[in-house]
Amino acid sequence: MSRAGRSFFWFGFWVLACGLSLALAPGLMLRVAEITVSNDIMLRVFGTVLVYMAVYYFVAGRTGAYTALYRASVFTRFSAPIVVGAFVFVLKASPLVVGFTVVDAAGALWTAIALRKDRKTAAIAS
Repeated sequence: MSRAGRSFFWFGFWVLACGLSLALAPGLMLRVAEITVSNDIMLRVFGTVLVYMAVYYFVAGRTGAYTALYRASVFTRFSAPIVVGAFVFVLKASPLVVGFTVVDAAGALWTAIALRKDRKTAAIAS
């Protein structure tokens, strides 16, 4: 497993935890984030999608052939705090929501550093 693959694989556990918590106990997550919603079915559906996405993280992380996906994820995961921060600002949502995206940004940083190290290791080997 490459360094970037390893970071991608382990980030899958965060995605899985978020997905399971939304799918199985959306009320808890809503209270933590100080969000009120009248119908939690869409949260449960979104949680299920996150669980499925976690499987993709696990599979892609264990295979070293997904470097383009790892790179793309760095940009999308780094953008999460910015996008959610804009939602907080514009929609007057609880700032606690941004806290969930800090893990996304940290995972993106880990993957970015791992990609750089993998590239250096490949350059030295060739």
